[in-house]
Formats: sequence, structure tokens, C-alpha cells
Amino acid sequence: MSKEKKEKLTTKDLLLKFSAIPGPSGYEDEVLEEIKTIMSDYSDECFRTPMGSLVCVKKGAGPKIGFFAHADQIAFVVTKIYEDGFLRLSGVGGWDPKTVVSQKVWIHTKKGKLRGIVGFMPPHLQTTEESKKVPDYDHLFVDVTMNPNWKDISIGDLVTLDIEGFEKNGTIFAPALDNRASCVAIIKAAELLSKINTQAQVYYIFSTQEEIGGPGAKSGAYISEIEYGIVIDVTHGDEDIPGYPKIKMGEGPAVAVGPVTNKKFVEHINKVAGKYNIKLQIEPIPGRSGTDTDEVQLTRIGVKTALISIPLKYMHNPYEKITVKDVEDTAKLLAFTAAEITEVEKQ
Repeated sequence: MSKEKKEKLTTKDLLLKFSAIPGPSGYEDEVLEEIKTIMSDYSDECFRTPMGSLVCVKKGAGPKIGFFAHADQIAFVVTKIYEDGFLRLSGVGGWDPKTVVSQKVWIHTKKGKLRGIVGFMPPHLQTTEESKKVPDYDHLFVDVTMNPNWKDISIGDLVTLDIEGFEKNGTIFAPALDNRASCVAIIKAAELLSKINTQAQVYYIFSTQEEIGGPGAKSGAYISEIEYGIVIDVTHGDEDIPGYPKIKMGEGPAVAVGPVTNKKFVEHINKVAGKYNIKLQIEPIPGRSGTDTDEVQLTRIGVKTALISIPLKYMHNPYEKITVKDVEDTAKLLAFTAAEITEVEKQ
């Protein structure tokens, strides 16, 4: 482990820090290097997998457990450049185009970042028929004419929103909290585990390309040869979904129950939460979860996997919303679950 301890950032500071670093799917290097700088204090080794994921290891003689959080974010790619300084985009991951109208963006060129504004036809010039349509990528354009060197832009350049997150009364509003909030939860869990005597060998895995269904988590699980895995992601908080319980923000992480999770391992997590007075919510997952859980559980001969989700509102919007308390409760749950992992087989 690194002997020279760095100044510890609060959960709030980490959330704002990592939500501000661009890391589109397949281009996560900058955010992963920042995470590695912090995680080196809590790990015996850190390395990158061939698929780009960051794996940090806290060595131990006991069972191997992995914590997974994807580090990528949804973004855009330049698909067409017009001669008068306007661009067309396509989404990298699950954007709803109407949420980005009139937003500021950064175009990440080979020579550096350039400013852009997402434009839209003013209502005065729309036909009656056009005014009734939901905006799609064919109706959006990016104005880059404010840059004298806009011709440095190339087809295939990545584009991210230029938004500054903020905190108010323990709540964070920022981009990319899906899934940087879970990355922060793992960092804070690693900080706790550095102070706890545990037999577990813990793998902290910050994976790539989840938003496009990529292989980052699965390959990270394969190379780590873990026995247990906990995928940490976000779920819809304070949203009414017909037929499902409402997951409330500020009421603790949601533990998934369903066929993609290991029953005995989930029972262990619930017991740990009760022992340490950590509030939990239950989220039923009747089939595939749509998270890295679906891939991690299938690695090698199979991994005993659980899914813990942090409640988040406004998912895949320019500003997402999360509470600091839910992130910190998730970190505590992860740390104590790992610390008592040898109790699973006794149940």
C-alpha cells in the first residue's frame, strides 16, 4: 500500500469531483486514473484489465469478494459536420434527446476541448406539424461557430454536457451520478475496510462500457477469480413505477431480490444491515436486472452475486439527484458485508 496518505475528501466532495470528470463509455481513462490515485491508499495493488477496467486489490487469506461499479457515463458522438460550423450527434448510451435542448457541451477533439451549444428550431419558425413532434437527433444540432478553430472537430469525436454539479442540504445535483455515486460508495467502503481487521480478499472493480452493454465488469470478475460479487448501481428513487414498490431517497440502499441474485448471499447482506443498523429497501428483480449483475454472475463457473442500488432521481438526465446519506450507508453496508464474509457459509 502507499505509505504517504493523501488528504481524504468527504463524500460530498468526491461526488462533485467525479461527476465533473468526463468518462464516456469506452473512454473512461481520465476518471479511472483519478480513482486509482485515491484507491492506491487502500489497496495492495491496482491494475487495468485488457478491457480498460480498474481493479484494486486488498489482499487477505479469506474468501474473495468483488465490489463492482461502472465508471462510464452516457455521452454523444459527432456523426456529421456541416461547412457552416454545425454538428449532428448520436447518443452513446440511453439519452432522451429532448432533455439536452439548449445545453452547453464540450466536444473532445484530438487537440483539446471546444465549446458547443445544442440548438433547436425556434417556435416561430416551426410548422404546426413540427411543433407537435418530440425532438429527436434529426432535429438537434450543435452550434460550434464560437470557436475559430472549430474545423479541428472530426467525425467520431466524443461530446459531453458542460454542467457543474452542486450540493444543497445533503443532496447532490450533478451529471453522471449514474454511476459515479457507486464509485464513490466503493471508495468510502475501501476507506472503512482499511481500518477493519478482515480475512476477505477484496477486489474493488471500476468497470468500463456498462452503458453500452460492454464487457468491463465481466472481464474484471474473470481475471479476479472471485467467489462473491456485489454490483453497485443506481435505481429509480422517488419515482412511481406501476406494480413496484417506491424506492425512497434518503431511506438507504435498495437490495435486489430475484433470480439474478444469490439467495444466501442476499440473506447475509440483510443480516449485516440489521446488525449495524443500516436502513435497507427491497427491490424486486423478476428477471434480468439491466446492470452488470447479469454478466458477473455468469463468470467462470458462476459467482454468488448481489445487487445493491443507490436511489437516484432523474436518471439519464443532464442533472441527476442523489443523497449523500444513501451513498454513505451503501459504503458501510459494503464494508461490513466484506468484513463478515466468512459468516455466509455458516447460514
